[in-house]
Amino acid sequence: MARATVKSVYVVKDRDGNPIAEYPLYEALYAYSITVYKSDCRKAVIGDPTQCLIALGAKRDPQIQDAFIGSGKDAYVIFKKKGNKPAHALHFTIAAQAAKVRDYFDTNKGATTQIIKLNAPTAGRTLAHRSKLNKARAARIKDGTHVPKRREGTKQTRIIRLGVAHRPSASIKRNGDVTLGG
Repeated sequence: MARATVKSVYVVKDRDGNPIAEYPLYEALYAYSITVYKSDCRKAVIGDPTQCLIALGAKRDPQIQDAFIGSGKDAYVIFKKKGNKPAHALHFTIAAQAAKVRDYFDTNKGATTQIIKLNAPTAGRTLAHRSKLNKARAARIKDGTHVPKRREGTKQTRIIRLGVAHRPSASIKRNGDVTLGG
């Protein structure tokens, strides 16, 4: 049995918030294309990251077990077990075009048949790098060397901008020790 330490684990939860399963989480090394069909609009649920239009399109792929499409720039896709490779989750970033389709669906519950592209995260968008930057910023604020600046004007929230509530965030467990292999 091979053992590998995985830094992050993607946790799948049921509707009540209870953990169901955990999958090792890796950064995607490639872009992934998803075909979204107009007919999926009938089954898709507004504001649900696992039942939205893009998630349903991703689940049509026989290699994919589940998909989580967040409100921001992060998407998580769980791939099924294949041969010796266990089931695992990959972190993708949502491109601007895919975000527009997601937001249009959430406001109008409509879309045309099209191909959506989830990109591999750039070096600055990886979960590990963002965590490192956030820790350094928090340390600077605590030391008093950095004073957070207020933005000019008011930042519009998703509910004001689109009229739709923010989607729940993905459940990621850090520093998980997961056994991989058979």
